[in-house]
Amino acid sequence: MKHAGLLLLLLFVTGQTSDQSQARQPDAGSGSQLVQRCRLYFEFLGRTGAGREDTFERDPFGMGYCAGLIRATAALAESLMPDRICLPRTTTGAQAVWTVVQYLEDNPSTLLEQDTELVLRALENAFRCP
Repeated sequence: MKHAGLLLLLLFVTGQTSDQSQARQPDAGSGSQLVQRCRLYFEFLGRTGAGREDTFERDPFGMGYCAGLIRATAALAESLMPDRICLPRTTTGAQAVWTVVQYLEDNPSTLLEQDTELVLRALENAFRCP
């Protein structure tokens, strides 16, 4: 029940895209779109100077969505499912994002699935409680 409640809450928080934006982005809310946004987030983190500004201008919303979705999912999962996901206190937001990117790249057959479900699965896989 807690798992279903978490997913419903995440779907509500992240919102659904409008029909018009879905027409422009057929994979909106998918793992495919999430991995693209998260890769750009890491490109942004790794750049300095003008290159960093160029990266930010490409998709600032997408990078924020990536980092925010993963951080929010981790926080909610730890709170609502403390026996299933145990992130070490030293885990940074960037490390959690990287964990999700690695999971998505290692499981390309899942990229058409809902991004919130994939984030939860990736975190549960990487940070399983002892």
